[in-house]
Amino acid sequence: MARKKAGAVPDLQHHKASGQGKVHLNGRDFYCGTWGTPECKAKYDRLIAEWLHNGRRLPTRPLPAPSQAAQPPTTPDPVVEVRVGPSGVRVQEVAPPAPGGLLLCEIAARYIEHCEIYYRDAEGKPTSTFGNAKQAVTALEPFEDLPSTAFGPKKLQEMRALLVQQGRSRKGCNTIVKAVKRLFRWAESQELVSPGHVHSLETVEPLKSGRTTAPESPPVKPVADSIVEATIKLLPKVVGDMVRIQRLTGARPSEVCRMRPCDFDCGRDVWEYRPFRHKTDYLDDGIEKIIPIGPRAQAILKPYFARPADAFCFSPQESEASRHREMRARRKTKVQPSQRNRRRKKPKRPPQDHYTRDSYRRAVQRAAAKAKVEQWTPHQIRHTTATEVRRKFGVEASQTYLGHKDANITQIYAERNFHLARDVARKIG
Repeated sequence: MARKKAGAVPDLQHHKASGQGKVHLNGRDFYCGTWGTPECKAKYDRLIAEWLHNGRRLPTRPLPAPSQAAQPPTTPDPVVEVRVGPSGVRVQEVAPPAPGGLLLCEIAARYIEHCEIYYRDAEGKPTSTFGNAKQAVTALEPFEDLPSTAFGPKKLQEMRALLVQQGRSRKGCNTIVKAVKRLFRWAESQELVSPGHVHSLETVEPLKSGRTTAPESPPVKPVADSIVEATIKLLPKVVGDMVRIQRLTGARPSEVCRMRPCDFDCGRDVWEYRPFRHKTDYLDDGIEKIIPIGPRAQAILKPYFARPADAFCFSPQESEASRHREMRARRKTKVQPSQRNRRRKKPKRPPQDHYTRDSYRRAVQRAAAKAKVEQWTPHQIRHTTATEVRRKFGVEASQTYLGHKDANITQIYAERNFHLARDVARKIG
């Protein structure tokens, strides 16, 4: 049997004599319940999380005895009250559970039902917050058989230690912890946990850079124009024009995908594009999103205005039809009658009436792979434009051009301009 590497986490083993799962920690065996059951896996994950959070040492409080099988706590039976109604009939009522008496799995199930309805965009598609909620519920699975009152700051840190052990990045761990706090905040608003429970969880601070073993996720950097141009050469014309317009305007990928002729005000030398849906329209703060369109972007957009005003400018259906026409025009052999009469195969993914940010990204990444250049995403173009605007016109201009409310957000998108610092260094450094 191969020896485990130093520092590796002990595996869950099958103790055939008792039919239970077993883990060996610091010279002691701990049994986690019937082998192969979800409860056994959850108990193992919870023990490992507590062990990791305690510095790979057994916690000071007593753990279950080695021979004691794990028995998940049961929810107390609801209290039945009997009263006499107005007509003299005896009525039985089930009293609501005491605050904090529900198990975590019950609260998580109710929260996911809430998120499925609440965290959706105007098109009915789940938002990224819904994805974070599902990740939070998955991270809570090792603790799902605990009552909510038992999940405090210490358990939250143990859950985070398990995420770090799984290889999650520092920002990823902080995102999931934030989503768990949001779950408990909702539960407190629904009186499913005791008041003040969220306040105690808020005492757990996010992981700081350089003060944790969690790896750092690479930052999103601007993409060089040479890489963009090399990719455009292998893109369909429609997608290539989308990339060019995004590079000139700095718009978000979703805002480029949803362009329609009716959303443009072309009465001035600089057009105004008002997206009918955008990232922050759910805030309902009365601030209208306006994207200025200059002469170079106007020249690219004009041919796409020859369509109904409410139709999307960039259509995958039109792009595929154009690609098929080009393939037919480049064909050197004659098309046989059997090929003309052949029944067309239905594609697994039929083209839609407009691109989404995901289909837009996939098209760019496929072309980048064919061009054998560094992989990049359309979101990086926004960083490139923000950096150029900041270098030429300053932070305030970059903030206005990208439509940010806070200049600190612009600092994330725009790389710092060191040209001025270099000039100072040449003179006094």
